[in-house]
Amino acid sequence: MSFIRVPAWLLLALLAGCTAAEQIALSIAPGPLREWHIRPLPKERPTELAPDVRAEPKTEKAAWPQPIVTRAPEAVLPPWTIPSQKPPPLARNSLTAGELFRELSSSVYTVAVPNSQGSAVAISSRELVTNCHVVAFAKVVTLINGDRTLSADVVSADQATDRCFLRIQSGELKSVPGVREYSSLTVGEGVYTIGSPRGLINTLGSGLLSGLRISDDGIEYIQVSAPLSDGSSGGGLFDDRGNLIGVTTFTIRDSQNLNFAIAASQFWK
Repeated sequence: MSFIRVPAWLLLALLAGCTAAEQIALSIAPGPLREWHIRPLPKERPTELAPDVRAEPKTEKAAWPQPIVTRAPEAVLPPWTIPSQKPPPLARNSLTAGELFRELSSSVYTVAVPNSQGSAVAISSRELVTNCHVVAFAKVVTLINGDRTLSADVVSADQATDRCFLRIQSGELKSVPGVREYSSLTVGEGVYTIGSPRGLINTLGSGLLSGLRISDDGIEYIQVSAPLSDGSSGGGLFDDRGNLIGVTTFTIRDSQNLNFAIAASQFWK
């Protein structure tokens, strides 16, 4: 299987219900397009004079003011570690959409934090995976699934790649049954999403695996046609056998269904 390695896309919108919705520019677009997007503003605008109007003497024009770029403070999160073993992949017959949802919906939680909302996927009896931008500034992380409400802490984070592990403070989770490697995926497979778009807890979506992308820094992403919306960040992307293959992370604004998940296997690297 061949992977497409391309430089970085224009402006990508994160899927969390948070205000910092445009903080990731991933390395997955043609270089000329990137150069076009970032070309500097002209120092002055040319003007045209009517043929019968005499030009005024030239005068010095002030340079255009340079924009002042400020960054939001980075959250203080625990260092990156891998707190749980990766579930082995499942090799079994395909499930119907209904069978898949019944088996997996109890493993996907809505993440409720102040000023934000997303999703997380249980990968052991205590740990879950999600996107850091969902939980970055939360002092308390609340997990909701049906009538279950749990409290969790961020125990591992790599903000540069938007990977975070959560651990519940008490209780027990139902883990996803398997995790599949990125290298085994093929374009054209049927895929399913489970998450909480717009706060609609455990919504099922479906589509195709439409692309395999690797960023300039080697991070593996899965492009899908399955619909994603605000609140889908941190949700599960599954193959038709119920393996977790990705964590839904971002979509491209003003486009026709260009949605992306970070490969689930990246959480164990």
